[in-house]
Amino acid sequence: MIRLNVPYREKDEAKAFGARWNPEGKFWYWNGDELPEGLVRWSLPEEEPSIGAAEDVFGAAAKRRAARPAEAAAPGEQRAARPAEAAAPGEQRAAHPGTGKAAPTLAAEPEKGPAGYSSVSEVNDMIRFHYQNTAEFRRILVWGEVTNFRGANNGNYYFAIKDKQALLNCMLWRDTASLILNFELQSGQKVAIAGSLDLYKGDGKTQLVVRQIMNIGEGAASLAFLQLKEKLGAEGLFDPAFKKPIPKHPRAVGIVTSKDGQAIKDICKVAGGRNPYVQLYLFHVKVQGSQSVRTIVEGIRYLDGMGLDTIIVGRGGGSDEDLMAYNDEMVARTVFQARTPIVSAVGHEGNWTLTDETADLRVATPTEAAQVTVPDVMTEIRAIEQLRLNMQVHMRNNLQKRKLLLEAGTVRLESLNPGRILKERMERLLYLEEELTRRIRDAWEQRNHWCEVLTAQLHGLSPTAKLVKGFGYISFEDRPVVSVKNVRAGDRIEIRIHDGRICSQVTETIEDRQENREE
Repeated sequence: MIRLNVPYREKDEAKAFGARWNPEGKFWYWNGDELPEGLVRWSLPEEEPSIGAAEDVFGAAAKRRAARPAEAAAPGEQRAARPAEAAAPGEQRAAHPGTGKAAPTLAAEPEKGPAGYSSVSEVNDMIRFHYQNTAEFRRILVWGEVTNFRGANNGNYYFAIKDKQALLNCMLWRDTASLILNFELQSGQKVAIAGSLDLYKGDGKTQLVVRQIMNIGEGAASLAFLQLKEKLGAEGLFDPAFKKPIPKHPRAVGIVTSKDGQAIKDICKVAGGRNPYVQLYLFHVKVQGSQSVRTIVEGIRYLDGMGLDTIIVGRGGGSDEDLMAYNDEMVARTVFQARTPIVSAVGHEGNWTLTDETADLRVATPTEAAQVTVPDVMTEIRAIEQLRLNMQVHMRNNLQKRKLLLEAGTVRLESLNPGRILKERMERLLYLEEELTRRIRDAWEQRNHWCEVLTAQLHGLSPTAKLVKGFGYISFEDRPVVSVKNVRAGDRIEIRIHDGRICSQVTETIEDRQENREE
């Protein structure tokens, strides 16, 4: 059994070549004594070479390449086709041009293009297939100086190694790192690496997938940088006591960067949005290359002589090699010697450059440089405008409240006015007088009506009222005669009728019989 180092994203491909997974030990392996060609790129090193054995490692690699069998021919040589059963599950492979091997096809139907032309994805697939199936690319031994290292990303390491003429991107999977990495990886180290080339299809970048890495010392460039940093620090160029304060309300700001880069666009956009009244002066420079140091120094000195409030020096980030100009001694001394406060915005978050160290203020990006050098007066103006609107609303509400209170007080005061009270009472008195008169009139009319009713009733009951149609009232000595027994013959009686009286004398009284009366 031979243990393998298979990254997670390559597990399906490793399975296709016969790799197996041990769930108890959590490792990949080949159940045999000799690895097939397809699994070589995932093999673990038999032993870690010592630091002093770097040359032997690469010498042995050259010997192995010279002695490799015919079937492991170099790129461009005719080789036998890989057995069909070694294809990945569900993958159909056609003969790869120039190699005699099967090349993978895209899972989805590619977009149709001109006849005879391949899509970008197809070309990247062919390159990646070539990397994975060429012996020289599956077993590469290389040494160089670590650069552009940003620390672990989800346990994976992304960095590059360089020499004086070239740079090679590298990546180290976390599973592999847990097995082979026995030192703290950082920029500036010299390392020896064994690995295989791979192509990331998304952006078409070639990278070296590390299977073995060892530290063989500090790089020359890193040592030179540390020595220069120590020298400038000893001279006091990094001393906070020499840092000049950044003006809070500048009128003019200088910018030392490329007119074609993203940095100047970001600065202008942010500064314009924060305070369009601040004047910006750009000195166009080369931010990398052989002319960069000279133009950066010229730009700082020129703008420093203009009497500006602040100067921004920087660019939009980049690799360690891209930022070499900002680690130059001349640039660092020019920044330190400037009378104008300088903000460094190199845009390199991981490691500080010498320009960052000597500047009066260091920020991570050009956008942040614009934010710290140009006050956000537009926000302040908007805040003041909002305060003014709030004050107007508050004053209007307060005036409305006072108006309501005044109206309420006026109504209450008016209700206590003696003249008004007297007027209301006089009106009340007049009303009561009219009401009394009305009631008296109504009572008189009611009483008069009842009097008329009673008079009519009384008249109806009066004896004289009945003295009509032959009826009369008989009296004797002013007493009514109600019986024949009340008078005798010879008495003088008075008979009252409706229009007068008749005096008469009784000549005879005749009393009716009892039975006649009852009848």
